[in-house]
Amino acid sequence: MTDINKRKPRSFKVDNWPRAIAMAVGGLAAFGVICLLALFIYSARDLPSFDPGQVSGAKTTLIYDDKDQLVSGLHAGQNRTEVSLNNVPKDLVNAFVATEDRNFYKHHGVNFRGIARAVYRNLTSGDLKGEGASSITQQLARNAYLSLETTWERKAKEILIALKLESVYSKDEIMSAYLNIIPFGNGAYGVQAAANTYFGKDVSELNLAECSLLAGLPQGPSYYDPYVHLDRAKARQRDVLNNMVLAGYIDQATADAAFAVKLNFKNGGLGNKQYGYYVDAVVEEAIYVLSAQKTYPDADDAEAAIYRAGLKIYTALDADLQKYSEELYANPARFLKQTSPSGQAVQSAMAVVAAENGEVKSIMGGRTYQAQRQFNRAIAAYRQPGSAIKPLTVYGPALEAGLMPFTTLDDSPISYKSGGTVWSPKNYDGRFRGIITMRAAVQDSVNTYAVQTVDKVGIRAAFDFGRSLGLPLIDAPGNNDLSLAPLSLGGLTQGVTPVQMAAAYAAYANKGVYNEPHFIRRIVDARGAEIYSYRPNSKRVMTEQTAWLMTSMLRTVVTSGTGTRAQVPGVFTVGKTGTTDDYRDSWFCGFTPSYACAVWQGFDQKDTLRNNPPQYPSETAFGGDIPARLFSSILTQAHKDFKPAQPAMPGNIIQVSVCKASGKVPGEICPADQIISDYCLASVAPTEPCDRHQLVTICPESGKLAGVYCPHPETRALIVTDTQSAAADKAPTETCDIHTEFNFSGIFRNDVVICTDPRHNGRLYLANIPGRTETGGCPEQYRQRIVIQEGQKLQYCPLADHQKSKKSARDAVKDVLKGGE
Repeated sequence: MTDINKRKPRSFKVDNWPRAIAMAVGGLAAFGVICLLALFIYSARDLPSFDPGQVSGAKTTLIYDDKDQLVSGLHAGQNRTEVSLNNVPKDLVNAFVATEDRNFYKHHGVNFRGIARAVYRNLTSGDLKGEGASSITQQLARNAYLSLETTWERKAKEILIALKLESVYSKDEIMSAYLNIIPFGNGAYGVQAAANTYFGKDVSELNLAECSLLAGLPQGPSYYDPYVHLDRAKARQRDVLNNMVLAGYIDQATADAAFAVKLNFKNGGLGNKQYGYYVDAVVEEAIYVLSAQKTYPDADDAEAAIYRAGLKIYTALDADLQKYSEELYANPARFLKQTSPSGQAVQSAMAVVAAENGEVKSIMGGRTYQAQRQFNRAIAAYRQPGSAIKPLTVYGPALEAGLMPFTTLDDSPISYKSGGTVWSPKNYDGRFRGIITMRAAVQDSVNTYAVQTVDKVGIRAAFDFGRSLGLPLIDAPGNNDLSLAPLSLGGLTQGVTPVQMAAAYAAYANKGVYNEPHFIRRIVDARGAEIYSYRPNSKRVMTEQTAWLMTSMLRTVVTSGTGTRAQVPGVFTVGKTGTTDDYRDSWFCGFTPSYACAVWQGFDQKDTLRNNPPQYPSETAFGGDIPARLFSSILTQAHKDFKPAQPAMPGNIIQVSVCKASGKVPGEICPADQIISDYCLASVAPTEPCDRHQLVTICPESGKLAGVYCPHPETRALIVTDTQSAAADKAPTETCDIHTEFNFSGIFRNDVVICTDPRHNGRLYLANIPGRTETGGCPEQYRQRIVIQEGQKLQYCPLADHQKSKKSARDAVKDVLKGGE
């Protein structure tokens, strides 16, 4: 027997390899065909019955308010108007063919070459749900008959239905049905509705520029929404025009000219609709949550589901409050009548948020509602908040850091180096107040105090505190909000929306706990299964004590500060005004124990007419006027059936008396009108006496330090501070320059010694000076020689411990003997 280890291995000739490869490829191909046939056979089992008259097959989605009452319905057909292909511009048809299916007029419903290319790319990328390569006929099949999931089974059904459609209808009929059913975003289905929604015209009136923009939207209606992402929409328009050039429909010069045409977007013609802005916000949130949790593959499929899948969306809407808000905003008398030089009307937006859970109860996205899913300023207008940001990025973090409502800073001219320039913040009224407390700074919206506070607390601490309240602050290289000006005065890189501001203020009403604002409570599909439920994500962002102290200071704004017009009758109300330098943005943001509300007023765009700087039409445009009045009216309606109790003071807070010049314990010489009562944490209650007030003898005529020749010197308790301070009662540093020498009447001047003990509170008393046989009297450190006018009479110091007494005979003799030695 031959040893197996000695056998030679069989040689494999090179000539056998091509045959082996061919056999392997053939086997794989056969296997693929079998699998494909199996897929088609399996998919055909429950293929939807073919109905030639079926256009959409959509079910109405129902929207309910916070009492589970039906308030609105959404359906794909409610903003869709049938249009004949003869009325559709040839440019629009060509744009779709060039972009979506260049071989539309050549294939029989399915572009197998495109599918093969897509399968290869999906397999090589590992994303089996990636590229679709659906023909126009397949897209019609999907939109008319199929669900929205992205699976191989649905793809097979799509192909089968597309083949059936091609066997029944002509190419023009398929194109007509396709153009009448596809989604363009903003609630528009079909080219007629899209032309009306975006350009306010009939589809037959569209030019090449408008056709090319519309043809690019169906690939991603939300992503390419020109109202929100114009840059993306324009980039997509360029792609469409390039595709038309490649397909031979237009030349490059025509494409370039069309791209350069300015597009004039207009609202559609749907007219006013109750709850419109709120329903639009619900749609936006539903798209986000359903795509984020992968209920539907992406935002566009989620949007289609909302209009076609028969969902039930339960919301936080307060229907009565929303109705009232819409009526309020429909009244022109509640707004400024003037327009900007370029003709812009004043706009406004507002949001009401429940303090305890972040539910958005009512919004207005503009003064009028004109079209479904038009620009909604309540959720999409990012505006500069001005001083309304101060409680969120200045005083909140300051309280957390241990500064208290009576902490003092000097409201005087200040400057900071910023890059290569010097920044000198000013106050809105152009004046400076000197040394003031935090409460006074909040009440009068003092900018210099806010800037110094952020500088004291730290930019990062202020930034992080604002972020914790949901503000979209930017932290990126280049333009960002990590600096004094944005955080202290509200000149943000991006801005904030009314919903974001209302939710941020609600954290103070909710004892320091922030809740993300939301419109939707839960969503149920057509079968009754709950596919989404809001999960509370409450987070404590500050102590309850900080929230109460900030509320206390904001109360001062409404009772005696810049926001008195915001008071809700019979309800504890607090808030803050905000107005930008050019009056382009005006705010009032505040809350009651139950609701937070933010009201914005301003122009949508800067006025650049004749290169003029932006001008607001009236000095009444500041946040304490119309925004505050709207705030009061809306929250008065919200509280028409109940009056919540005033927030209770939490533990570890006490009331103390302080000198408002120093924020410390009043000293013996602190004037009575400088002593105030305020609140603070018990752990940081002041213990040191005031060190700002000192007794200073001045000349009342010059207001400077009294000299020896000043005829009427007065001793006063004044503030010792920086020489550049704007404090009205600061101590002078220069000596009187009026009374520099004696005149004739001064020859017989009376030099007297007075007592300057602080207990005299500036009143002049002759000092008790003991003789050689006396003891006691006014201490030498309190004796001062001055000149008084002839005939001026002064009393002697009445202080008990400054009185003189006789020495004993023995002590007197000893003093005499000592004096003689």
